[in-house]
Amino acid sequence: MITTQDRRFRLLQRAAQKCAAESGNLLDTLRGREDYQPEFEYFLDLIKEPTAAATERRSGRTAIRLLCIQAPLELIHAAGFQPFRVFSGSHAASALATQGIPALVCPLLRAVLGEMALDKANLSGHPWILPTTCDWVVKLPEMSALTGLPSLPEFHWMELPRLKNDGNSRKRWMDEIWRLKDFLEKTSRHAVTRTALLASIEAYGRAADAFQKLKTSRASGRLSPVWFLLVGNAFFLDAVENWTEQVNRLEKALFAPRVGQNRHARIFLAGSPLVFPNFKLPFLFEEAGLWVVADDLCSSERLFPGKTFIADTSVFGMLSTLAGRYHQGCLCPIFADNDRRINNILGRRPEADFRGVVFEVLKGCHPYDLESFTLEKGLKAQDLKFIRLETDYSPEDTRNLLTRLEAYRATLEEA
Repeated sequence: MITTQDRRFRLLQRAAQKCAAESGNLLDTLRGREDYQPEFEYFLDLIKEPTAAATERRSGRTAIRLLCIQAPLELIHAAGFQPFRVFSGSHAASALATQGIPALVCPLLRAVLGEMALDKANLSGHPWILPTTCDWVVKLPEMSALTGLPSLPEFHWMELPRLKNDGNSRKRWMDEIWRLKDFLEKTSRHAVTRTALLASIEAYGRAADAFQKLKTSRASGRLSPVWFLLVGNAFFLDAVENWTEQVNRLEKALFAPRVGQNRHARIFLAGSPLVFPNFKLPFLFEEAGLWVVADDLCSSERLFPGKTFIADTSVFGMLSTLAGRYHQGCLCPIFADNDRRINNILGRRPEADFRGVVFEVLKGCHPYDLESFTLEKGLKAQDLKFIRLETDYSPEDTRNLLTRLEAYRATLEEA
């Protein structure tokens, strides 16, 4: 007699096989591209095994799980931990988490829940830090329980003030940074020293410098936007020092601009995060003759919201600087006063020389969904061609999206 437990076990087995096939097929596709270089192999190896356990093995540090990049990575690193972003772009994992939660849950969070179901054995014992960004993130513990996952360790919540241009909000966020420091010290049983914090800030500064070189290479045509996104996705899967070294190695080895790249229409990409293996849109951009020269995705360029410049090297001074950088520099649509977002796009136009803006929205990602309408109006007023794409992790809308992108490219040629 087949029990409910047996059926659940078989379901998880099939889902794990589908996830492996989904990831493996994309890795094979990437390795088969004309612009493949051996220097990409490091990042492909990281993305092949994007688990907390593998990341701990590579980095030699205990992983702290994050869902958003609002918590200062430098502070987590200075406490001796490895920041590990729990993201997933797997359609197979997303399909696994269907029972007990609303139908319109953000595909990314649904996929995270599916990945957690496949990795139950490694859920306990790992600290979590959850900034209260979008409502889906806030409801993660409840959704975890509703989908039948085991009890998770206690979360450390960071209450994120939704106003930037407010003195009280800045003070409250600084208080949250100090609470995070206390949590990290209690968890690690070691104090965050001035020396360690300064060293971590410098390490992440070098990573930002290396990534900036890749941004330039992408804009000039030396690096495909597909590969750029892959490198960004791999950021949390190894020690920051190792990742930085490999990014610098890749940048030095890049070929000259690809033949025919100058025939692509240059665009700015905005909207919801794109996470491996959900690379559907980047491949469609290439097929439609579009080249992403700049973006503001939190899975790509927004990994580094500006370099940290330290004037006061006391612990208080450095934490104050980090608090301001992560709060004021964030372009996430969850903020009530977020005029900088459109200004950031327009400010990138002279250097990146793009003709239009593609705004992609994951179904169920309500803050980005709403913001797309505000941005569309403002960007069109500046003579930028705008297109909004709503999609999820399913491949079923691929042909429809390609048709729309090809028509959009035609409008850019007329501009």
